[in-house]
Amino acid sequence: MNEGASKGILVTTSGYGQASFEFARGKPIELLDGSNLLFLLAEHTGLEAKIEIPEDWVEPLPAS
Repeated sequence: MNEGASKGILVTTSGYGQASFEFARGKPIELLDGSNLLFLLAEHTGLEAKIEIPEDWVEPLPAS
């Protein structure tokens, strides 16, 4: 892999679609979504957090 990396971890505060999981399957890529991010934060720091979505958020259109 590039730059000597043996694994990639992609983190999002939201979630991943099916295409993301299909792309990552069989590759050394870990997909970490918002709920897992919050779980790990609580587990390792004891902090309870939440992810808030702004009221004016507009979901981007999928790339075609």
